[in-house]
Amino acid sequence: MVRKRSVERIPANLEAVFFWNEKENSGSIADISENGMLVNTLSCPPLRAKFNLTILIKDNVLTIPVKVRRLVKNDMVYEAIGVETLNPPRQYLEFVDSLRWEQIKGVKTSGQMIKVYVCNVCHHISFDHAPVSCPICSSPIEYFEKVPEAIKKPDNFTELSEFEKMHIPVIKLMKEESYIDAHIKIGEIEHPLDANNHISFIDFYYNAPLMNRKCISRVTYNCEKLHPSTTFRMDREYSGVLTVISHCSAHGNWLAKARI
Repeated sequence: MVRKRSVERIPANLEAVFFWNEKENSGSIADISENGMLVNTLSCPPLRAKFNLTILIKDNVLTIPVKVRRLVKNDMVYEAIGVETLNPPRQYLEFVDSLRWEQIKGVKTSGQMIKVYVCNVCHHISFDHAPVSCPICSSPIEYFEKVPEAIKKPDNFTELSEFEKMHIPVIKLMKEESYIDAHIKIGEIEHPLDANNHISFIDFYYNAPLMNRKCISRVTYNCEKLHPSTTFRMDREYSGVLTVISHCSAHGNWLAKARI
């Protein structure tokens, strides 16, 4: 049985260099995620080799420690390596997140795009395809509509405006040996409790082996009494990515993610 990656790779075409075997080697990144990359290169280090990989991005460079997890062979010639990222820096995670946002927003990347479907009854968002029935309200597939602009994107990921800080979920993880407590509140700046402008619900998704970005819960809020925050406990059987989408009655859907 082939296990699916806990985090989906994003198609890419990025220049990369790395130092191995006492020389600088070049390559190109074919796909990328928070926890790994596929690097096309004829200079293939062995399995479990560790080194720093540098990605060239316009006028900037990102250096990430990696470990070789897979060798790709074609006609007896090694032509690519699959690497795992080791404690990737925040700047790298933000860069990958910006690439994933481009996909979520419906922008094509190397011929692929992530599709976003919205339930017309309860406003639940489904990724990639519409479900047979909505996991929240049980509406049939006919009630889902493809809406590429369903999720809002910050203008600048590193310098959020006060408006964006009021809507984007903040995720804090407390890790124990067998479980993780996920504490979620909406916004670094508290969102108002107004009948015409409030957080009406938060949807939670988990992307792990055998659980491809599955919706695992929804929490709804009374705008007069309840501030938009919650805590829940998850087991640590599989590592993956927790995705949180907040829905503002006046300003739409906002997304945040955290690796677990």
